[in-house]
Amino acid sequence: MVQIRQKIEYDCDVLIVGGGPAGSALAYHLAKANIKTIVIEAKKFPRDKVCGDGVSPVALRELHTMGITQTNTFKKANSIDTVGLFMKNDQAHINLEKPDDLPFHARIIPRMELDAMIYDTAKKEGAVFYENCRMIDYKVYANKVVTTYKNGKKEGRLISKLIVGADGSRSLVGRKLRGYQPDPAYQLLGLRSYYEGVNGPRNRVDVYFSEENFPGIYWLFPKGETGANVGMAMIFKTCPKEASEVRQCFANHIATNPDLRKRLGNGKATEKIQGWPITFYDSRNPITADRAMLVGEAAGLINPLSGDGIQYAVLSARWAAESLIDCIQQDDCSADALEGYKNQLEKELAYDFSLSNLLVQFGRNKTLTPLWMNFLNILISRCKHDPKFAAIIAGIFEGTYPSYKALTPDFIMKILFQAGLDANGYLLNGLAQPGQLVADGAKFAVTTRNTVTELAKNPKAHISWLTDVAGKTLNVARHSLNKI
Repeated sequence: MVQIRQKIEYDCDVLIVGGGPAGSALAYHLAKANIKTIVIEAKKFPRDKVCGDGVSPVALRELHTMGITQTNTFKKANSIDTVGLFMKNDQAHINLEKPDDLPFHARIIPRMELDAMIYDTAKKEGAVFYENCRMIDYKVYANKVVTTYKNGKKEGRLISKLIVGADGSRSLVGRKLRGYQPDPAYQLLGLRSYYEGVNGPRNRVDVYFSEENFPGIYWLFPKGETGANVGMAMIFKTCPKEASEVRQCFANHIATNPDLRKRLGNGKATEKIQGWPITFYDSRNPITADRAMLVGEAAGLINPLSGDGIQYAVLSARWAAESLIDCIQQDDCSADALEGYKNQLEKELAYDFSLSNLLVQFGRNKTLTPLWMNFLNILISRCKHDPKFAAIIAGIFEGTYPSYKALTPDFIMKILFQAGLDANGYLLNGLAQPGQLVADGAKFAVTTRNTVTELAKNPKAHISWLTDVAGKTLNVARHSLNKI
């Protein structure tokens, strides 16, 4: 019996939804391998994206292989070799390490410029971009994917062998692939405002910790000669529910933090405060299916500790390309054929992300905030006296080192040793000033009473927190066993 196979006229081999760092980097790798690629992008380049604008050394290594570090735009970007950590009445300045296999220190590159550079590089390799177009829907068939999109009021249709979601935290491709919205327990909220006329070194980023809005961080990243990206990130489940309250938290920090005020000087905001959701890694979520896959933030590839996503966007783009090139050549775009990409993510990122998720989860219980702030004080104290320890702390936030670098026996012993030194110094100071010991004892009693009161007032919330911590601890344990 003769079987007749339907001949399909494909518009492209791979259709990518979203032209950010993940989507455009993937388009570059595929086009370079002669895989016919189309990218649907909602805006026209160059266009802005709300972001911290920090590009890690690991991300720069990926961009270097694409030729982007040879551009004038890159050469003008602020090179970062120092980070400042600030808390109330305490601070540490850390010199960043650069491992030998990484060609550059971190850079601050506004997304308006970064995304345009990757886009230009992808186009030069032959990738086609449909700009000012929004995907409406897609449907997967046995031998094709049919995607509908809109350009203004016009509606179009594209037929591809496979679709890739590179459309960020609110990914439409991801929502359809998963069948549900992301879990709020795996989301951050970020705010940003650009400033001009600020003070301070152009090679140092500053990170601020505040008890009032913990768990959350604030930052100032220098941009150009006198500009700065000033922002904050908070865990979605602990931030105020009203957008106006969140903006007010940010505005209060800018107005009242003395370390930030010193750096801002007479600088002025050049735009309104802008916000964006950040969805980080949840290993329960599928990232591949028949003829569909997710990359970058659409796959939740965000470091929960730092909020960095660009590094994982360009890494996942390369890993996805390696898998897709083989799939297209073998004419097999099934979920089984895409398993290699999923396994690569698990191998490279899952353990680190699961541990970072757990650390962030601990901070979500706001009744324990005084404990976490004391812990941060210990870290900053150690950073001031131990450059190697400080470099690891900064490297974890920067993305140069995985978070499990903080779990080595030597690292933990240094934290415990510093805690002992701080306690000893506190007691010696208390003997000289006994009134301070009495005052601090009273403060501790009040904190303990408030904690117990909060636990009694809302036991369900604390049970939920403990359940989440337990779940994430088991997840870390599972990935730890996989690493062995």
